[in-house]
Amino acid sequence: MARRKEFDPEVALDAAMRLFWRHGYEGTSTSDLVEGLGIARASLYGTFGSKRGLYLAALDRFLSGAAAPSPADILASRASALDAVRDLLETSAADPKPGTPQGCFAVNATVEHGDSDPEISRRLEGNRSRLETALYGALLRARAQGELAPGVDPSSAATMLASLNSGLKVLSCAGEGQRDRITTTVDTVMAMLTSPAAAVTD
Repeated sequence: MARRKEFDPEVALDAAMRLFWRHGYEGTSTSDLVEGLGIARASLYGTFGSKRGLYLAALDRFLSGAAAPSPADILASRASALDAVRDLLETSAADPKPGTPQGCFAVNATVEHGDSDPEISRRLEGNRSRLETALYGALLRARAQGELAPGVDPSSAATMLASLNSGLKVLSCAGEGQRDRITTTVDTVMAMLTSPAAAVTD
């Protein structure tokens, strides 16, 4: 009869996600994981296979939306599509909730690994593609609602906004002193996207 595991793998995976999010892959040792997860080294390897296996599982957990509402959920949460786009940008640049590391695990992983690891790159590229697709849908909705400025191409604008979203997450890590810069950036890009007629009615 197989022995019952002495820990909850989901709880351990959530703790690992936050450790890797805060310190990165190279900055998190196996000893850090054993201590942070509160499990034996043998249990860690028996469940996740390796530090790398645990990192990939933690990244998958983050990308699945375990830490916060997904961009698609945020972009679908408002009657006004452009209000939802603003919400997404402001959420990305907001101060972290208590117990949550600063910045974004996915952005941190991109900076740490670049394109050096095919498995990680595939996951991160899929995440970027999902964000751009969600933004493209929101901008199409904005155009149908008469909110989008004439001449704005939803596809190109979605790519731009996805890149800006990542930049805001990085900038937010620099502290409260960046708040005015973040606000100016969000206000400026939203003004560029908004139809003059829609702006008058706001």
